[in-house]
Formats: sequence, structure tokens, C-alpha cells
Amino acid sequence: MNPKVKIDCLFAPGCATRNDTLAMVDSVIGELDLTADVREIVITSPEEAAESRFLGSPSLRVNGRDIEPGADERTDFGMG
Repeated sequence: MNPKVKIDCLFAPGCATRNDTLAMVDSVIGELDLTADVREIVITSPEEAAESRFLGSPSLRVNGRDIEPGADERTDFGMG
């Protein structure tokens, strides 16, 4: 049995790719036969973006780690 993973899907309000992103996440979970807790998080302010290290919409994190290569070194947080 696969371990349970935590997936956070971070979005800016009105993100045009929200539905497609969530569908892709569901598809990958199914293809890999994962057990996952998926959370949708809406980032609503520049302050919240900085606090949550939000690099742009959408952002995906698996077990707390951003899937974008090099995300740990970046500091250009924002609502974009």
C-alpha cells in the first residue's frame, strides 16, 4: 500500500487554470494509485503570498514541498 501524501493546491482568486489543475491532480492520484489528502488554498493578499512562499497561481506542493524545481531558493513571492 502506498503511503498517504498531502497535496496542497495554491491559487490566486479567479485563477483561470484552477479547474484544469485540480483535474490533473486527481488524474495523477488515480494513475499512481495514491491515497492523498488534497487541499485547495486561495491566497488573497501579497502578505499571505509572502508568508506562504507563494510563487504564483497555480502552485502545487506535495508533502510540503513545491513541485517547481528551485522553488526553495526563490524569493519572488506574489499573486501572479
